[in-house]
Amino acid sequence: MTSFEQLSSTQKIRAALHRDVRAISKETCHFLGLEISKPAMEIIAELVYKKLSIYGVDLEAFAKHGKRSTINTEDVKLLVRRCPSLKTHLNAIAPTVSVTKEKKRKTITAAVRQPETPTPKAKEAEIQTSNQKESELQISKQIDSGAHTATAKQDVQKEDESMDDLIDLTFD
Repeated sequence: MTSFEQLSSTQKIRAALHRDVRAISKETCHFLGLEISKPAMEIIAELVYKKLSIYGVDLEAFAKHGKRSTINTEDVKLLVRRCPSLKTHLNAIAPTVSVTKEKKRKTITAAVRQPETPTPKAKEAEIQTSNQKESELQISKQIDSGAHTATAKQDVQKEDESMDDLIDLTFD
């Protein structure tokens, strides 16, 4: 059994990444007529590893946000959205999927879905909201007409008191 086979999966990934970075660095430096030290190659390999780890976490988050367990091309395009040249290249390879499928699904879902009957609490909340809007409208009319008198202030106080009755501020 070789020493590579004894490594954990994370260690195998790092070793393969170091090997590939070393090969790319040597080839690039050869064509440019430069030299690169071994510590510099190791630093580059670690930076690449950390950046790829961040990309992996981001791609997982994008897929999870889309309520999927599989990362797709749209997630990758979202990841590279700030790099115009890479985004253009990816769009050439895998064109963006049209949104019409999603719209069709939503309209079908809306057509199949039965209208919900409001619960008594929902009806009561709706009535209170409409009453509150009406009273606010009356107060704003009184203020706009220059009739900002004691009666308007009393209306605001009454409304505040009625709101106190409705809001439960206790904590369990």
